[in-house]
Amino acid sequence: MSFSKLFKTLSDILDKVIGGIVFTCIVGMIVIVTLQIISRVFFRAIVGTEELSRYLLVWASFLGATMAYKRGMHTSVQFLLEKSSKLTRKTLLIVGILLCMFFFAASFLAAFKLISLQIFQISPALKLPMRFVYLALPISFSVMLIHSVSLLLENLSKKDLRGQ
Repeated sequence: MSFSKLFKTLSDILDKVIGGIVFTCIVGMIVIVTLQIISRVFFRAIVGTEELSRYLLVWASFLGATMAYKRGMHTSVQFLLEKSSKLTRKTLLIVGILLCMFFFAASFLAAFKLISLQIFQISPALKLPMRFVYLALPISFSVMLIHSVSLLLENLSKKDLRGQ
């Protein structure tokens, strides 16, 4: 198996697993918020539901961003690619991927620094260590970095690139 194929397979597997996690987070948020509304109207409010739903939203958002990046659904300057020659298009795509990789790597390192600064912080209602919430950042950035490497290797191995 080639290096490019290995990264593509890893990227695809991560995308499927993350899709399930994002789905679970969103369903969990819906259930928790619904329970909170029902309990608030008919009984006593359940402690920590707002906090838990907020943390699930953080995880769903960052992991969902990895899915959007993998599928190319992020913001891009498509008109610039469409108007350029094949060589320019390929060069722009590769430079864009490299810039994304730099951003993801820098963000990954910054996220770990943030976690190390907040290592003893506990959430107010759930008494959950905040490092579990902040872990969404380095995990997401590392997955996006893997997707970027896969995309870079795929684009470098193509002879003809149509900007797709």
